[in-house]
Amino acid sequence: MKKRAAGLAARFTFLLASAGLLSACVTREPFIPGHLPAGAQRAVELDATPFFSQDKYQCGPAALATLLVASNADTTPEALVPVVYLPARKGSLQVEMLAAPRKFGRLSYALSRNLESVIEELAAGRPVLVLHNYGLSFWPRWHYAVVIGYDAATDRFILRSGKKRRQEWRARTFMVAWHHGGRWAMVVLRPGETPASADPTLYLQSAADFERGASPADSRLAFDAAVQRWPAEPVAWIGRGTAEYRAGNLANAARDYATALRIDPNNLGARNNLAQSLLDLGCPARALELLRAVKFDAPASPLEAAVLDTRKHVEAALTSTPVVEPSRCSSLF
Repeated sequence: MKKRAAGLAARFTFLLASAGLLSACVTREPFIPGHLPAGAQRAVELDATPFFSQDKYQCGPAALATLLVASNADTTPEALVPVVYLPARKGSLQVEMLAAPRKFGRLSYALSRNLESVIEELAAGRPVLVLHNYGLSFWPRWHYAVVIGYDAATDRFILRSGKKRRQEWRARTFMVAWHHGGRWAMVVLRPGETPASADPTLYLQSAADFERGASPADSRLAFDAAVQRWPAEPVAWIGRGTAEYRAGNLANAARDYATALRIDPNNLGARNNLAQSLLDLGCPARALELLRAVKFDAPASPLEAAVLDTRKHVEAALTSTPVVEPSRCSSLF
């Protein structure tokens, strides 16, 4: 099977909302006094969560190692230092913290900036990495810690932080430090898992970032989970179709792209990728039928070049040699 990079250039059109987020530049949310939500379970503590003592300025590698090892990834804080620690800043930025898990076959997901999302992940058995600021807006003291539980009766959170395996924090104290840190939090996921508090757009962005370096099998697991949870999201089907395409399962890829196109007939990525899959399957006439329906308006779509390139190859396949399409071309989807 011949794969063309241009043919799949249209698979995702996301913008990573957190790509430019730095520890010293965070969005401020309206302050809410810190109390555990009324609907929280009485108590949750993920006592099996590992602990790594944090050296000065290197709380990022230790906290991230905690999440990765909890997800059964094989790593240590020492192994993560060259991956996420920036000596010039004496710390780690969120963008590196989000990117690093992909090197270990894991997805990273930045939670919504509310306490309920943290509570939901803990209740689902998943530790949460948070960014605190113990200083002032003009003189911040950033610190990463891992939340492993809470006690509603005492209104306290339980953390792995610093050099102590178990710390209890009053909910209000926790919320003040977390609020001053921009209310940033993340979880680490094995392929096939979705966060308890997941937003489909944010999860699909995380899965798209993960797909770029993941194996086709892991990528398929990530998008299969999205298809199961959000079957009406066309991008979930496009993602799974691309994983199938990379694995050489062209008929499966075509079916997934076709499903995305039925959900959203105006999705150029789904249309382009379906046409490319049909071309590779020896069905150029069906592929051209799909692409003839595309009309570009001004300003031009960012996917226009990819669609026109696919159409050029489809037309070349039809004109260079007479093509008799196999009967399966009419029954693929």
